[in-house]
Amino acid sequence: MRGKKMDGFIPREQLLADLFSRWTPIDESELLPLEESIGRITARALYSVNTLPVHRTSGCDGIAVKAELFKNGMPDYKMWREGVEFARADTGDDFDDQYDAVIMIEEVDLAPDGLIAFISEDVIVTPGTNTAPKGSAVASGDFLIGADMPIRPSDLAALAMGGCRMVPVRKKPRVAFIPTGTELIPPQMEPKRGQNIDTNSLLIKETLRALGAEPIIFPIIIDDNELLEKALDDALQIADIVVLNGGTAKGGEDFNASLLERKGQLLHHYVAAAPGRPMAVGIINEKPVVNLPGPTIAAFFGADWCLSSIICRTLHIPVPQKERVTCTLAEDISSSPAMAILCRMEVKKGADGYIAEPRSFRDGTMPACLTSNAMYISPIGESKKKAGEIIQVELLRGREFIR
Repeated sequence: MRGKKMDGFIPREQLLADLFSRWTPIDESELLPLEESIGRITARALYSVNTLPVHRTSGCDGIAVKAELFKNGMPDYKMWREGVEFARADTGDDFDDQYDAVIMIEEVDLAPDGLIAFISEDVIVTPGTNTAPKGSAVASGDFLIGADMPIRPSDLAALAMGGCRMVPVRKKPRVAFIPTGTELIPPQMEPKRGQNIDTNSLLIKETLRALGAEPIIFPIIIDDNELLEKALDDALQIADIVVLNGGTAKGGEDFNASLLERKGQLLHHYVAAAPGRPMAVGIINEKPVVNLPGPTIAAFFGADWCLSSIICRTLHIPVPQKERVTCTLAEDISSSPAMAILCRMEVKKGADGYIAEPRSFRDGTMPACLTSNAMYISPIGESKKKAGEIIQVELLRGREFIR
C-alpha cells in the first residue's frame, strides 16, 4: 500500500544545527533615541554617565535644619523663622547649603504664621539625617543594562537616569515573505471557485514583528518559474532572510524547492515535523532562505520552531519559552514515531485541574484550531497518547485566559 512517506527525514534540531553551522548572521547595530528603543535588543552593555543626585538632596518631606543646633538637645525653636533657622525641604529636592539635616514633616507642626509650633522630642538630628547623598541613586560608571537584553519600560527609566540619550541596539533583521500560489487572493477579496485566501501573509507578518524582525511582505506571486525567480532575486537584494511560502511539496506547480536548489545551496528538503514536513531550507548569497509549506497550520508550526530560531540567532537572544501547564488529555491523539507532530489544544478548567481538548485541522474546524490556546508537540518516538493521560502543553495565551 502506498502512502505518504513519514520517516527518514531530518529532525528539526539537526536542520537548525546544519543551517547555523553554514550561516553566520552579520552583527549590525544602530543608535536610537531613548524614547524609541523600547522592545529593542541592546547591542552592548551600558553604563551611567550621570551622577544623581548631583548634590545631596532631601530624603523626605520635612524641614531642613542645622544639625549643630541640636548637639546639646532640643533647641528653643519657637521663634525660628523660615529661611533663617530652617527651610522647607521636599523629597528629592535640593536645599540651601547652610542646612545639613532634615526633620520629617510628620515630626513637625508648622504654625500659620510660618513659625514652628512643635518638633517631636524623639527626633535625632545629626549631619546628614534624612538626606540622600550625592550619587546615592546612580554614580558615573555604574552598570545599567547588559548586552543582548530586550529593553523594558523600567529599563528606559534606568537608562534615562544614567544619561543614555541615544541607545545602541541590534538592527532588526529584515525578513522578506513571498506568498506563492495561483489560487491565492488577498483577504479583502471574496473567494470564488478555485480561489483561496492568503492567510499566511498576515500570520507571518505579525509573527515576525513579535519576534523583533522587520517584515517585508511581497504581493502574491503566481506559480510561474520566471516570476518566482524574479521575486526571490528582488527579496535577496533587500532582505537579510527570505521566506517563500507554498510550492514546496510534490504538486505539478510546486517549484520553490527546486528554485532554492538551482539558485544556491539547498540544505534540506523535508523535515521530521508535521504538519509541514515538505519544508525546505537553503542558503543563497550567504542568506538563509526558508520555504514554508502553504497550509496555514503548517506555516504556523514552521514559523514557531524554525523562523523564531533564525531571527533570535540574528538578534543574539534565546528563543522565547512558552508557559507550560500540566493537563489531563480529553481524547486520544495519534502520532508517528518518526515525526514531531503538532496538535493544537484548547485547555479548559476542570474540577481537578486543567483539561486539554485536541483541536484538529483536518475535520473542517480550522478556525477553532488556529484560535486555540495551547499546543502539544509529540516527541520523535511517541506513537499515541490516550484519553486520561497527563501531558504538558505549551500555552499560546496566558494562563489567565483559561476558562
